[in-house]
Amino acid sequence: MRVWVAALALWPVLRAASKPLPPLPKITEKKFIELCVSTHNKLRSEVQPPASNMRYMTWDAALARTARAWGKKCTVQHNIYLEKKHQCHPNFTSVGENLWLGNRKIFHVANAIKLFYDEIKYYNFSTQKCSKVCGHYFQVVWDVSYKVGCAATLCQQVLGIRDAVIFICNYSPRFINGNSESFSNSVECKSGNPERDKIIYYSRWYPPWAFTVVCDEACIAVVVLRISLTFLAFVAVYFLKKHFTNIHVTI
Repeated sequence: MRVWVAALALWPVLRAASKPLPPLPKITEKKFIELCVSTHNKLRSEVQPPASNMRYMTWDAALARTARAWGKKCTVQHNIYLEKKHQCHPNFTSVGENLWLGNRKIFHVANAIKLFYDEIKYYNFSTQKCSKVCGHYFQVVWDVSYKVGCAATLCQQVLGIRDAVIFICNYSPRFINGNSESFSNSVECKSGNPERDKIIYYSRWYPPWAFTVVCDEACIAVVVLRISLTFLAFVAVYFLKKHFTNIHVTI
């Protein structure tokens, strides 16, 4: 009887463990985009001492595509193309990057971004010195950055972690090492420049080093149209030959 009771008690746990995890969010999903942007802006608005020139971050589709393309390489090395002109963005020549790695079961967008920010514990505002690693924190709260694009990629194994998720956020303009004073006394995080803050989707741009063939909506429409016209042409030829036996038609 006790064994049966124990089995019943464990059933919800076992059932939850066997339940497949939901797919990772795509870079075009509205909820994913909103969570990435809102989490960054919330953390930026909470910087202490308060910032007086903090720009409001908005989504950038090209930066997200770069994050996705690099994440698919399943490496924890930073993108080697970040400082190469127009290799990570069609317009921005200054692109920063934050990278998170962990098991899929523990991945959460907001938590990963918060871990970037948590490097604040190593930064001394009064001396403007970092005791360990602060670069991820600097990039999240650097007041000059105003565009962000993130992507989560599933990898079979990275650094011994099975079912690993590489979560990358790209930023522009990027944080420049040595300019931490620009946000330490630079309180409000808000939008105020419609031209700067508008979202551009760059529907025909993809990282040139990604070596992927991508077909957008216009491309798909053209392909479908060509297939349809070819099919109709063969149908027309078939009926012409069937009803006009003396006519020879070739395509």
